[in-house]
Amino acid sequence: MATHKVKNFSEIDFLTIDAARDIFVLPNGQSFYCSDHMCDACWTAGTVLESKGKPKKMYCVLCRNFLKRYTFKNDFLPPTGDSIEFYLPEEWATETLNEWYESFKNRRLEQEQVKNKILDEGSA
Repeated sequence: MATHKVKNFSEIDFLTIDAARDIFVLPNGQSFYCSDHMCDACWTAGTVLESKGKPKKMYCVLCRNFLKRYTFKNDFLPPTGDSIEFYLPEEWATETLNEWYESFKNRRLEQEQVKNKILDEGSA
């Protein structure tokens, strides 16, 4: 495990670090490590840094946003009524969040149609 003092997240050289163990310390003393969580805005795994300690902060180095866990009501896939959670940019307005969720629902429903066609007919 190595500790890297960085001025900002863009200084991290992801080719030379041990993503499973290294810690990154900002000038304000906050420490971050590579998270197992995914940024749902850019749909890319391995791009999220998570702070050590409480409260937890999440930052996506790809889309350069601090992330927040948002909860939406599942109103489209069985079993409906439960909750679905996503890590999305904390700066997004409610309208942007709702538009993203509608787009997500449409993509998921299309995936369900493909899955059902494969189950019914054996191919897409």
